[in-house]
Amino acid sequence: MLSILLAFGCTEPPTPTLNSKERRLVDSLYKDSIQVLRPLLDSLCDLNFDGDVAFAVDSMMEIRLAEIRKQLARISQLKRQN
Repeated sequence: MLSILLAFGCTEPPTPTLNSKERRLVDSLYKDSIQVLRPLLDSLCDLNFDGDVAFAVDSMMEIRLAEIRKQLARISQLKRQN
């Protein structure tokens, strides 16, 4: 009996279904939340933009410089072999 209970307890719960009234309610709650949060999120994005771009550029530069070093080492090795 315990194994039967464990087998049913380990299954995924069914996905929730909403009727049209519930969907409209969820949609309106979402829209209201977005309108309230948008100014805050936009200001956070503005504050972090320069730092995020600088971080991304630094990351790309590190990758590209590593690739260049690898290519230069390969070329140097080929020249030594010839």
